[in-house]
Amino acid sequence: MPIPIIKKITGDFPKKLVKDIDILMSSLDYNPIWQTIEWQMMLKKTKYVQESFFIGISKDKNLGAYALLEKRSIGFGKYGFFCIGGPVGEDAKSLEILSREIKKLSIKEKVIFTQIEPLAPIILPEFSAGYYKNFIEKHTAIIDLKQDNEAILARMKPKWRYNIRVAEKAEVKVEQVPFSEENLGIFYNLLRETLERDEFAANSPEYFRVFLQYLEKQELGGLFIAKREEKVIAAGIFVFYKETALYYYGASSSDNTQRKYMASYLLQWEAIQKAQKRGCKVFDFLGIADPSDSKSVLAGVTDFKLKLTDKTRVWPTSQILVPKRFVYLIFTIKKTLKIWKSRLFG
Repeated sequence: MPIPIIKKITGDFPKKLVKDIDILMSSLDYNPIWQTIEWQMMLKKTKYVQESFFIGISKDKNLGAYALLEKRSIGFGKYGFFCIGGPVGEDAKSLEILSREIKKLSIKEKVIFTQIEPLAPIILPEFSAGYYKNFIEKHTAIIDLKQDNEAILARMKPKWRYNIRVAEKAEVKVEQVPFSEENLGIFYNLLRETLERDEFAANSPEYFRVFLQYLEKQELGGLFIAKREEKVIAAGIFVFYKETALYYYGASSSDNTQRKYMASYLLQWEAIQKAQKRGCKVFDFLGIADPSDSKSVLAGVTDFKLKLTDKTRVWPTSQILVPKRFVYLIFTIKKTLKIWKSRLFG
């Protein structure tokens, strides 16, 4: 009989469960780092998450399925549960029990809703299609790293291959650098230039400080920089977890005298080769525009990413459970009005 296990994630989380998670995660063809205990501990340190919970279903002394739920503020003293990249597991009976236990915990913790963003085509009983806020873009571009370099380059657009050569001829150099306040400052200054240019929002410097320290401590990637004549003109944060590599954040100079050296292209190519050496089998660019959305804010980065690969992937629809429907309705109306205000007044 499958047995539910529910635990708040703290520094003394049982090592046996961490190992069981690792075993189950290793069986997947895409490894969602967001469903690891270490990631949840990192998020709590950034204060983006109030607390996290593990709900697992043990079957025949093995972990049949599990979900890590992040309790995040949605304003006015209210909270929602978010399960990013999960639940994990394919055992139908375990998933059925898991759904029931998630509902119980949602009621106990008095969250307004629980949202899951699975990476496998699973359906949890009592959940319905929908979301409050997606953290994972449903469309993404990927590279199959099981190919050799020649095959990977062949699937890139000719302009992209040309831009790599431009950067190499200009003697742009790419390296992974350790965390330091100086390197954080260099990255964040470039990021601000990028955000102003592309009209995106940014996380705080403190978030990136914790994030980069976590990646370095766990040996999961980190900050890569591209520089020419000792001037850093592009940078990126890359995550290498098991067989999955993620292009997490990118930044580059807005100075056209520097942009002509195409440093961002060489930066990506070096990170791709690094991922191969780490044994990764898939490189995920973490989000492109929905092809049906001609006005997507991701249009610019999508054009850049699809120069690198012609292979795309669509993740399953998010699902949501709403214990407090009336309060949820008020929050969704508030969110919709905020979106329309932004579109009307900028």
